[in-house]
Amino acid sequence: MTSAQLLDCVPAFAGELLRVADEDDRVCIVNNDSADTHLANDFQRGFPARFVDVGIAEQNMAGVAAGLANAGKVPFVHSAACFLARATEQIKNAAYTGANVKFCGFVSGLAYGALGGTHHATEDIAWMRSIPDLPVLCPATPAETAAAARLAWRHEGPVYLRIISMTPVPELFDAGHEISFGTSTQLREGGDVTLIGTGLATTRLVEAAALLEREGVRAGVLHLHSVSPIDEAAIMRAARETGRLVVAEDHVLNGGLGGAVSETVVRTVPVPVLQLGITNTFAPIGPAAFLHEHFRLTGPLLARDVRDWLDGHERRRA
Repeated sequence: MTSAQLLDCVPAFAGELLRVADEDDRVCIVNNDSADTHLANDFQRGFPARFVDVGIAEQNMAGVAAGLANAGKVPFVHSAACFLARATEQIKNAAYTGANVKFCGFVSGLAYGALGGTHHATEDIAWMRSIPDLPVLCPATPAETAAAARLAWRHEGPVYLRIISMTPVPELFDAGHEISFGTSTQLREGGDVTLIGTGLATTRLVEAAALLEREGVRAGVLHLHSVSPIDEAAIMRAARETGRLVVAEDHVLNGGLGGAVSETVVRTVPVPVLQLGITNTFAPIGPAAFLHEHFRLTGPLLARDVRDWLDGHERRRA
């Protein structure tokens, strides 16, 4: 299902967390003074004894959550993704010990806009996917964000969820959409090139593919909701079928999804890969929409860059 209506992912996450909390009294929230921002107030009102606010102390937050997990609870850690970086050591230790903690990074990518580089979460995929035994999920829409919350709950062990906030997106999936670790969704078939995205970038690539179709370019779209583990089989199939891959992400190019896809391609089916995202620089100050334009992460600008890249390939072949 594809809808032009733009929706916020956070209410879908908050609603799903309430549902799993009704089913499982082990579920709790550990929060860093951000209940309003991440819509955790209903959970706090409904389950006050299962809501812990540690204040602005992210390392302590991760440690408290690991302790609760060791006591049999299922803590969902709520924080802006940029501030979870302060607790990278504690998150690594949670993965090392298999603690059953769900680290939820809200306001991912450039969504904090004018608050600047200190608040942009544009390196988190690189950090998290480098930690062993820490699955990394980057849902693209509200329905998929709800599915990711439920999958994380069902999983015995730590998970990192990168959640889109403050940037409404179109829904691409039906209600009841389910996901699993290490799989992906082929959103669109195409024989000329495969566009690969995760999280917010996927919705932009779907728009770009539709624009490219008007120009006669058949672009497939592969959505990788699971960045770690990654669906190597789907990437290899796309490389064989289209011979050219384009990866886009609201993340720095260093160590992100493009790096993960390239690592797979180099080892298995070597084909040209174009990486589109945030270059190795801090973003300027401005609203998120301006920053997405600045880094060419809108549907029309992605389509233009893909078209130029394909044209360059054709010229070299001629």
